[in-house]
Amino acid sequence: MEGEITKKKQYKIKNGRLVFVLENEMNIDDEILQQALWEHTDAKLKSIVTTIQREQNSIIRDKSHRILAVQGCAGSGKTSVALHRIAYLLYHNRGSLNATQILILSPNHIFADYISRILPELGEENICEMTLDDFAYKKLRQYGEAEDRYDELEKVLHKNEPEEYFLGKSLIPSTKEAEYKQTKGYIEELNGFVLALEWEIVNISDFKYKKMEMKEEEIAKFFYEKMADIPILSRMKKIGEYLIDVAETLNDKDMEEEERQEVLARFDAMYETKNLAKLYNLFLKESKREPMDLKTGILRYEDVYPMLYLSYALFEQKPGREVKHLLIDEMQDYTYLQYVLLEKMFHCPMTILGDKVQTMAGTYQDVLKFLPKIFGKEVYTLELKKSYRSTTEIMDFANKILGENTQNVLRHGEAPLSLKCSGINEMYEKLSEDLKNFGEYDTLAVLCLDADRAKEAYDRLKDTELNVHLFTKNSMKFDRGISVMPFYLAKGLEFDGVFVPELQDYKEPLHRQALYINATRALHVLRLYTL
Repeated sequence: MEGEITKKKQYKIKNGRLVFVLENEMNIDDEILQQALWEHTDAKLKSIVTTIQREQNSIIRDKSHRILAVQGCAGSGKTSVALHRIAYLLYHNRGSLNATQILILSPNHIFADYISRILPELGEENICEMTLDDFAYKKLRQYGEAEDRYDELEKVLHKNEPEEYFLGKSLIPSTKEAEYKQTKGYIEELNGFVLALEWEIVNISDFKYKKMEMKEEEIAKFFYEKMADIPILSRMKKIGEYLIDVAETLNDKDMEEEERQEVLARFDAMYETKNLAKLYNLFLKESKREPMDLKTGILRYEDVYPMLYLSYALFEQKPGREVKHLLIDEMQDYTYLQYVLLEKMFHCPMTILGDKVQTMAGTYQDVLKFLPKIFGKEVYTLELKKSYRSTTEIMDFANKILGENTQNVLRHGEAPLSLKCSGINEMYEKLSEDLKNFGEYDTLAVLCLDADRAKEAYDRLKDTELNVHLFTKNSMKFDRGISVMPFYLAKGLEFDGVFVPELQDYKEPLHRQALYINATRALHVLRLYTL
């Protein structure tokens, strides 16, 4: 059957009632764009919406580039675009790609659960989501429990606290050294250590087991020449397997498993050590840095990814689950070292999205500048410059925080309101009253500067009739109701209304980043409270 499509209509039905009907030249994916078109029919707004959708379509439907990197300002619909892109790729590659072969790297488990509720609406389920920290901890768990990125961030947030604050806590104010450990310079130091280790890590000697023999000179030739492309700490196993294959061929029978393991163990015994934590500590000592205290069973977060990099440099890696497309959200929060590791771990097409302004560090990191240095010419970059999800008034307020010039192009609403309070009790009385007054909205959030303040806010609000939920770094699900959380757990989320207590505490550069993130989570209502 053939035909020509002359008109397209989109319908929104809620609770069995027709909300609106749109007639447009192209399909509009985003509900806020749909609503704007329905409420305003003038040609200028229709042109703006069409331009936004066309820009988004260029990302959603791109199939020409292996690495697609998107810089999008706050409110430009990045996450929505990413999820529609997944749906598009699955539909158009359904013969060669299924949902289990797509992996989403999320900033945290709350965000992962948040978007997992959207995917079924797009007709897609069973897509795997995880954090990069989850992967790293699983790889390194034999060496101890690791601090996480939020422990590291809390150190920075509390760096000006009096010394007593840190008593009984693992929080030690972070240093420039921790930042350096994620850079290209540190990687080069690790590479130098690995090169030197090749000559220091083994004590090669003659091998003899039953009728199997191999001279020291032959083993050395295999180790330093024939198997030079294999990571150092996997070479002896390969040499042992080679010798086993020779013996099985000559004897025309398979070797018993117990004997096989004995041969491999004797070759492995030629290493001084294969303990990754001890080797990394050796590197720290040789480079005049503070070693980890391995007795505590705690790995410093600043050392997690350098250790993981060293693992990839020293050991041959077992193949993991088949991933045919990788989606990375909040790209600005991944370090140079983490992207180097991602390049080693995944050789599939990738979609990488984020906003350099919404960093959790005190300074911007322009990921788009260094991605080509890691992935080469396969990186193709696009930019989403139009903000439309928050109101113009909220976006204007957010722009003033960081001196940005992001333009909101669609919606107007009430201006953000900052309320001066005489004390902490009055602050939470006003906050509680506002939460009740805006109860008709589906999603409201109380966003705080750090985990301690979020816990205090929750404790003050939980005994009211309000349905409040405290989210911590260990939370796994996004519960409906009033969300209470530190700013860094809200990244990537959006709420109808956002309420920010204790505005007077936002003083440092990182605090201003936090306030910008808090403000740009709000779609319609933004209230701030200060002493």
